[in-house]
Amino acid sequence: MSIGVLTSAAAFDARRYLRNPVLVYVALAAPIAAYFMVPDADAAYAVLTVNGEKPVLTAPVLGLELGVLTATLLTPLAFIFLRAGPTRSRPWQITDVAPHGRALATLGRWGADTMALWLLLAALTAAGLILGLFRLDGPINSGQTIAALWLPAAPSLALIAAIRLFLGARPMTRGWFGDVVFFILWIALLLTGMIGTSDPQTGQMTANPLADAFGFTAPIIGAVDYPVTEVTIGGAANPGTAVRIEAWASVSAPDYVAARGVWLGLAAAVAIVAGLIWAPMKTRQPKARTEGPAVAREEISAIVFRAPHALNPQSPDYLGVITGEIGHMLKAKAWIAILAAAAIAGAALPFRTMAGPAILLSLIFPLTQASARWQNTTLDTWLGTLGPGRVQRALCLFCASSIIALVVMSPALARMVYTQNLDWLTHALFIIFAVPALIIVMGMITRSAVTGRLLMLLAWYTYLSST
Repeated sequence: MSIGVLTSAAAFDARRYLRNPVLVYVALAAPIAAYFMVPDADAAYAVLTVNGEKPVLTAPVLGLELGVLTATLLTPLAFIFLRAGPTRSRPWQITDVAPHGRALATLGRWGADTMALWLLLAALTAAGLILGLFRLDGPINSGQTIAALWLPAAPSLALIAAIRLFLGARPMTRGWFGDVVFFILWIALLLTGMIGTSDPQTGQMTANPLADAFGFTAPIIGAVDYPVTEVTIGGAANPGTAVRIEAWASVSAPDYVAARGVWLGLAAAVAIVAGLIWAPMKTRQPKARTEGPAVAREEISAIVFRAPHALNPQSPDYLGVITGEIGHMLKAKAWIAILAAAAIAGAALPFRTMAGPAILLSLIFPLTQASARWQNTTLDTWLGTLGPGRVQRALCLFCASSIIALVVMSPALARMVYTQNLDWLTHALFIIFAVPALIIVMGMITRSAVTGRLLMLLAWYTYLSST
């Protein structure tokens, strides 16, 4: 009976993944991603450097570059895929009340989620092997490439699948707050992997695979026989010099392989804990309507028929749609308070270092929530019969979002004009117009707020860190 619960939950979600074309579409993007993740020798950038030098692209280095990038920079995209993917809608009205072992059911769902992510990883592996035919500086060794790719990436993706279920176990973290918690956890795991390998006295990095959830520091540090003081992953400029590293020796080290197995087991344990703390979905009860003290009741036969007022679909009330969207976005008083605080910061604090990032962060949540409000397929079809089409509604939402952004940015703009310092005017205009446009486009494409929210949080963190 218990094993049946686990296999049934796994098979149910696995079939939903395999029947949905989204998995195929994402897998088709793997060759494009691999092309940029494995730059050629003349590219202007390097995805991996050790002490300012890029490694020679041997077979294990090819797998290591793809695996490390997947384990670190692509794990937020994996969370987005799971959070907004084919299994985001569940028949909770049945599953939450049916008697079953919830821990085993959640473990089965974790297995299906991990299987879907590993299928995408397999597509990336195939693309990397094909690229290796043309870009390797040395003999082809598919086994070493695959092992060096999967050892860091596979347990990391399994951990992301477990974190997704853990955040979905409680009502508080099933929405936008859960996305923020994941972003904080992702940053914390990255920092822990780097801090846990750094010696504060000498500044050198030492391999500590058990402290590295994403498994990206130990194979890089252990691949060289000299002190490592700096490792960069993704986005570094091509140093023009290359150094040979023993990537296979570090990836196949017994302590590293065992540590990756430990983290895979920890991911399964997190999934079981998610099942143990699972709370059923809560339905919102409609507010009770109270009638007046003296309501005159008429007989049905005495009621005069009045034809309803016909709406003219040729002349939609765009102004009403825009004001309605603004009202929806500002319905929660908490957002009004947060936006007001960000506006005050724009008038009092330096724009680039404090006010600009604060305003951008305050706009992300209400704008992304609004971008997916009307994107349900059935609701979208029904709304299309009432007047404005999908594109027209998106334009109205863009106007409403830009108006809110402009109002919040107005104190900062006034300060720029008053101080005659227009250095950051382009940044302000980008936040006012480009950010709402990007959020709305992502909401229309994915029909979910998760993608826009997490990508904008990453953009915000990058903007804040680049000061």
